[in-house]
Amino acid sequence: MRRASSSTTNYSRRTVRDATLPIGERTMSTSSWTTASQPDTASSESLFFTSLNPLAPITIVLLHVGMSSHLEWSHTWPKLSEYHLLIPDLPQHSRSRHVKPFSFGLAADHIAQIIKENAHDGRAHMVGLSTGGFIAMEVIKRHPDVVASAFLSGATPLKDMWKSINSQPKLAFLGLSVLLHSPKGLLYKATGWAPEFQNEELLKEIKRNNTARLYETIARETGNWSRSDMVEVGKMDKRIALVAAGKQDNVEGMRDMGQLLESLGSNAGRDSRAFVVPDAIHAWNLQFPLLFARGVRAWIEKAPLPEAFEPLEKGIMLEASSSS
Repeated sequence: MRRASSSTTNYSRRTVRDATLPIGERTMSTSSWTTASQPDTASSESLFFTSLNPLAPITIVLLHVGMSSHLEWSHTWPKLSEYHLLIPDLPQHSRSRHVKPFSFGLAADHIAQIIKENAHDGRAHMVGLSTGGFIAMEVIKRHPDVVASAFLSGATPLKDMWKSINSQPKLAFLGLSVLLHSPKGLLYKATGWAPEFQNEELLKEIKRNNTARLYETIARETGNWSRSDMVEVGKMDKRIALVAAGKQDNVEGMRDMGQLLESLGSNAGRDSRAFVVPDAIHAWNLQFPLLFARGVRAWIEKAPLPEAFEPLEKGIMLEASSSS
């Protein structure tokens, strides 16, 4: 597998801010974990991934949005420095563009192999956003033994407006292309990408990844994801958090899928839950990376999630911000 050490990242200095982090009933110093310097041992058939904090005992896999890259997590990974992190570029994206053609199944098989070969005890907690969330669920379906739990955002069967947009991928691709090559202010305003977390290198990668063929393939894979797929995921009995971004995601759909997963669980899966973060945009790891990391940490440690995570429980109608 192809690997990169964290020693080259421009964001390593951010870990100093949280020198001591409470984890459940224990306290761990981030300085306890060093990052191994790992050689590039890639084959032409393997995914690129970055491995951070390899001496930390619990492994998390972070899966990015479609058309993006592992750099999407640059502001989140320093906030999770007490964990071993595996952060790949998905097939046909950035440094994994040689692995193709893209599909959820191909991505899931590669991610599972990375976990088997690199995660502690061959298991990892899955964190995925949008396309990354669907792929995490595909891993659960195909390779349940490598998954400890999952924290997923913006990944449910499409409905209403998003289904209509997804059915016209060429038009949607054109719209994204116009935004990517418009004055930066327009792109950032349209996406809600927080100014302090804007990353020119990531933006370049998104532009490179944004091809009509890849966009249409991701749109097709997403459009084909159905309730029956969610049922298959639920039958794997994994503890899963489904999180809706209140400003752009399908909140009611997330509520329904959370209840479905909970109902299908017989053990760990019975603790699956759905939440909404009302002020969040779809790619909110680029809007509230600290909050995102706190949510991941709390879910993994089975602690209460931050107050910003409002539970979407049956019979409880919570108002989520809709458009602005």
